[in-house]
Amino acid sequence: MKLGEEVYNKFGKAYKDGQVIFQEGEPGDRMYIIHQGEVRITKRVQDKETTLAILGHGEFFGEMAIIDNLPRSASAVSEGDSKLIVLDRDVFETQIKNNPKIIMSILTEMSKRLRNADRQIKTLLLKNNSSKVAGTLIFLANRDGHRQSDGSIILDTSATYQELVNMVGLPWPKIKEILVLMNKAKILTVSKQNLVVASIEGLQKFLRYLEMKEELGI
Repeated sequence: MKLGEEVYNKFGKAYKDGQVIFQEGEPGDRMYIIHQGEVRITKRVQDKETTLAILGHGEFFGEMAIIDNLPRSASAVSEGDSKLIVLDRDVFETQIKNNPKIIMSILTEMSKRLRNADRQIKTLLLKNNSSKVAGTLIFLANRDGHRQSDGSIILDTSATYQELVNMVGLPWPKIKEILVLMNKAKILTVSKQNLVVASIEGLQKFLRYLEMKEELGI
């Protein structure tokens, strides 16, 4: 969703790095559009805080509380300094009446997020750490990966490593240990700059194998 400088000057608010925008469980009557910077969306899963997404310029969040009038389903924190456009229910409804295309934009994005969140939460509920890492890698590869002609997918190592730590909720040494095992199994390869997933299909087969082992108690 794109709104210009004029809208920010009217409805904008600046947030500092690490500043909480809202917390899970709070009542909400505002939605937010990112004018500058990034926002981290987090949720408590099995008593652990896990990252669901990092949103950037033009993306929106917090719209569910306006639509269903229920408490916030996740928390939002400014990732670095950010500038947000803050819309209350009245302004939101006015925007929809004046620009019906906004409805389809919001519905499409909400549908995509719900599918991603459902997939990620199911992954995090798995007991096996390797399953959690593999499932999260599938999510990141689909979201951020650069697909090559041979079917492999390239991910930037620094961003991916940080995302794995944030999203899986395991310390880096443990995640690194799992990545080394996956490298030996030729599911992925790692260089200084890139992590290359051989194929999404291969990663999915590996995850299914781990899930089957977990179900059978092997």
